[in-house]
Amino acid sequence: MVDSAVTAHSASGEVREQLLVLASRSFASASRLSDDAEAVADLERAATTCIRLGVDLDTTLSIVIGAIELVVDAAPATSPLTVDSGQVLRAVRVATGIVARVYGRAGRAAHDSIGAAKEVAAALLRGDSSKVLGQCNQIGIADVYAILAVHLPSRRGRPHGVPRSTTEPIAARLYSELRRRFGPNALALSGETGATILVPDTAFGEFAALTAFIEDLRTADGHIPTGVVMCAPTCELPAVAEQVYAALDVVTRLGMTGRLHRFSDIAVEYQLTRPGPGRDALSTLLDPLEDHPDLLETLRTYVKSGLDRRRTARRLHLHPNSVDHRLKRIFRLTGFDIADPTALWNLRSALVIRDHHTEYTAIRA
Repeated sequence: MVDSAVTAHSASGEVREQLLVLASRSFASASRLSDDAEAVADLERAATTCIRLGVDLDTTLSIVIGAIELVVDAAPATSPLTVDSGQVLRAVRVATGIVARVYGRAGRAAHDSIGAAKEVAAALLRGDSSKVLGQCNQIGIADVYAILAVHLPSRRGRPHGVPRSTTEPIAARLYSELRRRFGPNALALSGETGATILVPDTAFGEFAALTAFIEDLRTADGHIPTGVVMCAPTCELPAVAEQVYAALDVVTRLGMTGRLHRFSDIAVEYQLTRPGPGRDALSTLLDPLEDHPDLLETLRTYVKSGLDRRRTARRLHLHPNSVDHRLKRIFRLTGFDIADPTALWNLRSALVIRDHHTEYTAIRA
């Protein structure tokens, strides 16, 4: 029973251990919940810990009811649980009522806490940190934050066999997962398609922790949010946020989706899309290929394939010799030497500018 829940939710060892505790509490107290305060308190504590670990209500209830079913199955023929079906129903009703009450209280508290966290995040992103410091009692303000700009994939229907928790809107799951991983001082502002997340730099430890957080927000059909992260002192959050938002726009338009990027890792792409004479000059390099969409696609695939001609051929369903022929035509038409690394760098840069501009034009149309 517990192993089934663990498998369905990709739970950690700590979650599995707590579900076992929950099951044993439910098993031991099935016939005593109506008149034993200690049994009630044990079940409440177990349910509270499940909430802290991010276990959803459906899973907790299924464990509790499953444990009571095991008690009934194991009871001797003379047991009241076997003889009196009404007692079984009362045990189920009382147990599920306790769990629902615990989750209800936690939900109201979480709602209030999320509201406060949203207000603090909005104030910090406006630059009102002094006002926040004067009003905030429960949320600690850090000196430095990792600021994440995240594009959230749209919600889709739940495939058969996929846990309910993975099909809830990502915005609804984001806050609980954020708090579970990074503590009560992590902040977020979210909408249907995007979120801005502030994680104290002392909380996440390393980029891998932020990456794992983003991957845990995947949708039921496997889509992972796209994000860009950059660290900044609290006083610089408004300005840095603008840069991170712009960088997210760049990676989304260029199709670099489904993962979290450090700002430093995509700084070249970001800079190439900023207005200026350098961008204007580079943008003309691919003009000779305007009437050759097959060559543009070959160049794009060649770059995305790590300059590997065989991988490029497989992706385009071509023979490697055909890829070689196309690359030679590209360099001949653009006037570059195929053996010159600088030439390839310039063409790659021009391709970034072109793809970004093309996607921008499509969005505006």
